[in-house]
Amino acid sequence: MNIKSNLYSLIAICIWSSLELAGKLLGEGISPFAITAWRFLIGGSVILPFAIIQGTRNKVKLTVGSILTLGALGILNVVVSMLLLQMAIYYGKASLTAIIVSMNPLFVSLFAWLIIKEKLSRNKIFCISMGIIGLGVIVFGEHELASTDFLHLPAGIFFALLASITFGLYTVLTKKAVNRYGNRITNCASFLIGGASLTVINILIGKTMLFEPTTRSLTLILYLGIVITGVAYLFYFEAMKDLSAAGAAKYFFLKPVLASLLAVILLSERLSTLQIVGVVLVIISLAFSTVAGYMRKWQGRAV
Repeated sequence: MNIKSNLYSLIAICIWSSLELAGKLLGEGISPFAITAWRFLIGGSVILPFAIIQGTRNKVKLTVGSILTLGALGILNVVVSMLLLQMAIYYGKASLTAIIVSMNPLFVSLFAWLIIKEKLSRNKIFCISMGIIGLGVIVFGEHELASTDFLHLPAGIFFALLASITFGLYTVLTKKAVNRYGNRITNCASFLIGGASLTVINILIGKTMLFEPTTRSLTLILYLGIVITGVAYLFYFEAMKDLSAAGAAKYFFLKPVLASLLAVILLSERLSTLQIVGVVLVIISLAFSTVAGYMRKWQGRAV
């Protein structure tokens, strides 16, 4: 078990756990389209100097084909998955959105099995199943699902589910690109191309990129771009160089726990008793997976 890579993955998930909170705190002063475009343009710009250094050191040459590949990944991530996520935050609840998006390890494992032929071990299937059951309990335990105060909550859930599925696909497809071009180059190119593509789309459909530049809005946009989009992605895909796609994604089961706590503390969103039971199941899933990994490593050394 690679401790450093698991630590990187854990750090990334801890940072990503604040994504829904930051997006919700921005309020209605800026559209989900503009938030998504800005955060990836900023994130890509932050990574750019490091990507240039990596490309020079490793003598990476980007052809037209490779740029198109990275661009397609950027569009899948930014224009599709992350835009859907931001719309889920806008229409739904931060805690519930975080929980549903955390289901993406299921889709990562399925796409990894279908596309890059990663094996699904019994332990991995058990841990994912336990996590999915926990997440399901949390979703169905949502006491405000039929509340008149959250008329658009079903739309938020639908967008969150689509975001989870498409991010699972993006995670698997990006693993190959990271191995070939490097973590920083892959993320930088895909972020900038994806952010630029969404900016063009915003202009074409009449969505403004402008917003009131208050201290609050600027701080949150910079946090979303620099920390959540720049730093967290680098940690996550650095971890994926040594971990399997499903192995790195298992830490997403920790995201609903952290994100829900932040939403409860800072947004006054409430968790029902049934949802707390689901959170416990999620923690058990993550703990079992981690302990099993160390046990396999210890047994291997003993042999």
